[in-house]
Amino acid sequence: MSLLTPGRRPAASGVKAEARTGRAADNELDIAVFRFTLGIPGFDDALVPRVVGLLGAVLLLLNNVFGPVPSGAQARAEALGALLAAMCMATPAVERRLKELQPGRGRTAANSKSAGANNIFAISQGVNEQLKQELAWASYALLRNTNTSGLLIYHAGTLLMARGAMGPAAASDASSSQAGPSLAALAMEVQRATEQSADIAAVLEGRASSFYLPDQGSLIKGGAAQWHFVPRAAQSLLVQRMEPGSASWGRQSAGLLLLMAERPRAWSARERAWAAAIARKLSLQVQETGPMLPA
Repeated sequence: MSLLTPGRRPAASGVKAEARTGRAADNELDIAVFRFTLGIPGFDDALVPRVVGLLGAVLLLLNNVFGPVPSGAQARAEALGALLAAMCMATPAVERRLKELQPGRGRTAANSKSAGANNIFAISQGVNEQLKQELAWASYALLRNTNTSGLLIYHAGTLLMARGAMGPAAASDASSSQAGPSLAALAMEVQRATEQSADIAAVLEGRASSFYLPDQGSLIKGGAAQWHFVPRAAQSLLVQRMEPGSASWGRQSAGLLLLMAERPRAWSARERAWAAAIARKLSLQVQETGPMLPA
């Protein structure tokens, strides 16, 4: 439950307030948003409906066991109560699934520190200016509009860009002086993943267009725990192929767009198709301008 009250802030426990200040001419208006919670440390208030449903189900069961033989009306009322209790218990799971279907909702803010992850924004120094702008645009669009928390763009054995939350292979909060070593270390980890995973190798070689690990179980089964470009909190991984300029260029001129997210089933089918379109656009840009500045 949320209330909007101008100019007041509560001091009671179990109430969280978030103030926003706006200015219009010479007048200043303070608005406090009140959110009433149970105030129990370590308890997620989103689980309140489940607790209420369980409590209602237990009371219904006790009433049915120790009460007299129910009449027809009472039996119908108990059936309705059981249905409502089941709906309450299922509400948190339904809410979580609905949020997963909404692009960009519930994603960790870009400026926050993810558990077990190092934040980085680095572009290879040899990348030409036009491609650099395309890489910056593509990475921003994916981070902004989807549940992606980190991404890598790998082409012809070179890591062109790393942005967002990365695993331990990236230096913590890498500065411009650390970007080169971080990109090199991440490139080695991506190369190692292509050698260890037949599925990623299939994407790089053109036998598959993409490879999707939608949850933590599939990440563990796929061997992602051994790839140090994947942050510890990652729960989804999408590997999308970037086509080479021509078939004669072969495997080494192809590329990969790797997306990581801290939520299971992070990308819908439409978002994965959009990521594929961005990978194609980047491939065309690489073909037109070349990935690197001329020597």
